[in-house]
Amino acid sequence: MGSSARRALTLLVGGLAVVSLPLLPTAMIARAEALPPELPRVFLDTALVAPTGQTIAVPAGGNLQAALDAAQPGDVITLQAGATFQGPFTLPNKAGAGWITVRTSAPDSSLPAPGTRATPAHAAVMPKVVVAGNAGGAIRTAAGAHHFRFVGLEVNPLAGALAYSLIELGTGSETSETLLPHDIVIDRCYVHGNPGEASGRGVAFNGKSLAVIDSTLADFKDQDFDTQAIMGWNGPGPFKIVNNYLEAAGENVMFGGADPSIANLVPSDIEIRGNH
Repeated sequence: MGSSARRALTLLVGGLAVVSLPLLPTAMIARAEALPPELPRVFLDTALVAPTGQTIAVPAGGNLQAALDAAQPGDVITLQAGATFQGPFTLPNKAGAGWITVRTSAPDSSLPAPGTRATPAHAAVMPKVVVAGNAGGAIRTAAGAHHFRFVGLEVNPLAGALAYSLIELGTGSETSETLLPHDIVIDRCYVHGNPGEASGRGVAFNGKSLAVIDSTLADFKDQDFDTQAIMGWNGPGPFKIVNNYLEAAGENVMFGGADPSIANLVPSDIEIRGNH
């Protein structure tokens, strides 16, 4: 900006001194006017889709990974309520766009209705998916895995185990959007750390079209680093986080905190409502 734009001008008019204020370039004025954030352009539809395939029952002691590998779009995998399944389990990338539902074997009547939050009080009718420390997430994704819905599961680390992300939707290191998981819904689940023990985060949100709804994510804390109920840094969205209880000693929900591996990626179309 030149000196003529910065200087105030003083004129003598009829014996009175008239002082004009410094002139500011239009660009500086525009920068000073903050624009309001834009609402999401895309909202995820997380309504239940009726299954069209077979039901694969996994009893206590059964092989959940084999069931995940065998399931086809439209199938339902039921896990025995009250049984424990030790991961990590990897969601494979299947051809087609139908949903694979992984849910408790307990009837719908034992769970809250869709749109109503699951709480720790529902743990008795949930199968438990656990993971040891330094083993990755209890549930994680293969490159490009998609169209999985989890209903009525409890997910937590084994006693004494530190899990940095209990559910890893994406590794966070993918360099192309084609490698990201997408269309995954966590619905009426209970995802938590263990009392008195460190636990990193509930869900890593590094993908596209990901949702956590009507769930409880709690007890994430550590004395050495910040923790999150949900965190994403390498996914473009859209994301839906609606009607959950979220509890972490750091950030309940965090986007960022690390540089994305995908060039020019900005998480967008994020819907966050009714969480407390």
